[in-house]
Amino acid sequence: MLESFHIGLYRGLQDINFNDLKDINVFVGQNNSGKTSVLEAIILSGLFDDVDLLVDTLVSRYQIFSVDLFKRMFTLGKEAIICLESKLRNNGNKIHTHVQYESAKRIKNYKDSTQVFEDFTLKFLYNACNDKEIKDKDDLNESFFIRFEEGEDGYQVILGSPKECKLDYKIPCQFVSFSRFDRSKRLLQTVDEVLDSNRRAELIDVLRIFDRDVDNFEVISKNRVIKIFKKGYNEPLSLNDYGNGMYKAFFIATSALLCKNGIFLIDEIEAGIHSEALSQFITRLLQVCKNNNVQLFLTTHSLEAIDVILNNCQDSLNDTAFYHLMSNKKDTKLKRYSGEKLIQLRNEIGFDVR
Repeated sequence: MLESFHIGLYRGLQDINFNDLKDINVFVGQNNSGKTSVLEAIILSGLFDDVDLLVDTLVSRYQIFSVDLFKRMFTLGKEAIICLESKLRNNGNKIHTHVQYESAKRIKNYKDSTQVFEDFTLKFLYNACNDKEIKDKDDLNESFFIRFEEGEDGYQVILGSPKECKLDYKIPCQFVSFSRFDRSKRLLQTVDEVLDSNRRAELIDVLRIFDRDVDNFEVISKNRVIKIFKKGYNEPLSLNDYGNGMYKAFFIATSALLCKNGIFLIDEIEAGIHSEALSQFITRLLQVCKNNNVQLFLTTHSLEAIDVILNNCQDSLNDTAFYHLMSNKKDTKLKRYSGEKLIQLRNEIGFDVR
């Protein structure tokens, strides 16, 4: 799906190229090396016609949205932050996207006072073509914009798109990160979509990794509680009765099923999942992604998770890539390992890529 990706300037990342992306792409590195920022930057590239996902990503690092917090994410006054080139599998077109941002002061006069507000706009530019070389942003068209207008009661989100320029592609994308989103609300939305697409049985297969006796699940009562039905039990259990591991598995499984022919982003895939279930869960996830033509991007601190991916992809290591981010006070360095190279290093010297 994505062939290459360039981050000009986003948070702590500057002038980094991710080349030769594969079906499975794993980002590793120490804390604060920028792994999560890479996933966010992919969403903010403008490739996805999903405004809710874009807005969630912009505001999800913090509980509130403010001028100061926004400036920490984007250094205003600089050139475009994120550029992406993708060759679409369904039609062979290359998609070039480019994100620009700008800020403006707005003065509002009242009877007894004058207030100054600061607004921010992100413009998403794109060009879809077969062989045209994109030299600069003048070759791109505006697809849509998101403007945050400051007011007395906070920020209002304004969305817009030129009438003459509409996105002519639709790439599904899901982002799972438990440190950011309202988990219950987002989970119920994804469950509804899975049920609407008649894929209940596929989701139950994943749940049986954690409990082989799972027979079915339902969303019940006016509070919309997820209940799991087990063989041999008269009363159902709520999803929360199982703990964080089952909750995360349920969330990831529903999201993966919605990414058919699209992109799935997972931050710290091992978090909250017991080591005894991690191997089987990742194995099942990789199979779901393969069956549904999903390009996977994930971050991890777990050497066990890395080994599971390598061992499960031995017949297709050329479809796997690992990117090690190393951050210092000045910049971030990137080292790419092919699946073939990394498994060789693991087997010969026990190389720890983390």
